[in-house]
Amino acid sequence: MPTPIEKLVIIEKIAGRATNRYEAVRVMAREARRLNSLVIRGAEPEPDFKPTSTAVKRMINGKIAWTYAEEETGRGDFFSD
Repeated sequence: MPTPIEKLVIIEKIAGRATNRYEAVRVMAREARRLNSLVIRGAEPEPDFKPTSTAVKRMINGKIAWTYAEEETGRGDFFSD
């Protein structure tokens, strides 16, 4: 279990990848849902880690990219490698 200092470091790493921490949480949640849907559809084998943990690690490592669509649509495009 991470110590309070380790938790702070993780939060800072995540917050540094997005405009703010709320945006980071939304992006990670969307990535976790995407990963989970791949497993449900059978496109990916059952992972060793939970999709949420994988999404957090991918965010920290800068492996999630996203953009925002025009204001008219109200939805952003989401890309992941």
